Amino acid sequence: MGIGEDTRSDADLLFAFRNGDAMALNALVGRYQGPLHGYLRAMSGSAADADDLFQETWMRVIRNPGSFRGGAFNAWLWRIARNLLIDRLRRRKPAISLDDMTAEGTAYRELTPGTEPDPGDEVAGAEIGRVIAAAVTRLPPDQRDVFLLRTQAGLTFAEIARLRHVPLNTALGRMHYAVLRLRQELGGMYTILRGR
Repeated sequence: MGIGEDTRSDADLLFAFRNGDAMALNALVGRYQGPLHGYLRAMSGSAADADDLFQETWMRVIRNPGSFRGGAFNAWLWRIARNLLIDRLRRRKPAISLDDMTAEGTAYRELTPGTEPDPGDEVAGAEIGRVIAAAVTRLPPDQRDVFLLRTQAGLTFAEIARLRHVPLNTALGRMHYAVLRLRQELGGMYTILRGR
């Protein structure tokens, strides 16, 4: 924790907010702003959607803090965010996947021009971050969700399993396959980036 940060537990902060302490809510939002927004951005694929979902998540917390029944606050917060995300994705019109095939049997991904920035425009660290973020967005949705809930939200695998309504081994398996896929995909890219 940095200087001046509220050291109370998440549950204590929420209780204080319920009793009128607006600064307690500010402390909670500050605590989860980066990871929650990062999760929503990666899962929605849109900065604008992530901003909207982030605000709506906190509006739900503000409107109904009494629905928190104990346990891990972050798991409760991510459940709210994930449910809002699912609702938004269900309302979207079906989109063509870049993995879909054209009538000629070519993946749309192969027909799409690259959007990689000029290597000279960005520092290597930012470029690697973009490459990793892009690789994460290409994970199958179930694997991406578990990966982000673990790495961005910091949820335990037991919490992820409860949130996703799957057995613990399923959550662990999805993480395992996500990591394997990322290692496979990023292995060659790392060599390219290192050679620059």
